Amino acid sequence: MGLLDRWRRRTPNPATGPAGFADLEPVEDIVSRPLTADEEARLEAYRVRYPSHEIVPTELSTISAAWEAAVGRDDEAEASEVVTVVATAIGDHLVGCGYRWVMSTDPFGTDLAVEPPRRGVPVVLRTLVAVRWMQRERGWVEGVVGHLARSARR
Repeated sequence: MGLLDRWRRRTPNPATGPAGFADLEPVEDIVSRPLTADEEARLEAYRVRYPSHEIVPTELSTISAAWEAAVGRDDEAEASEVVTVVATAIGDHLVGCGYRWVMSTDPFGTDLAVEPPRRGVPVVLRTLVAVRWMQRERGWVEGVVGHLARSARR
């Protein structure tokens, strides 16, 4: 029996609501806004570090190679640098595909993100990359970022 089957079979309980869950709050709205000059300057400070990682944002393979090299070194001291630079490079790659840089606020906080061309859900890139760093995930950059890029063109 799958998870959805279990949910479908739950019986309503007046004390806990129609699906049997008490006190569930709806997800807050996700809002985005254009970047300020200071936020743009922060992005520029990240971009100047591309050459030291041999990253060319228009070439997804260079972002992937930088990621794979960093994961291979497995140096926790460089985690913040890798996450920040790779996340920014992915964002710049996606901006080249039609996304735009924004500041996004969701229930988890406020951070730099890229928003798809038709006002979809912003992608908080540092979170996308940091989660994969914690797992030392390999081989994801081209597939995930390629999918996001293709979805912008639809």
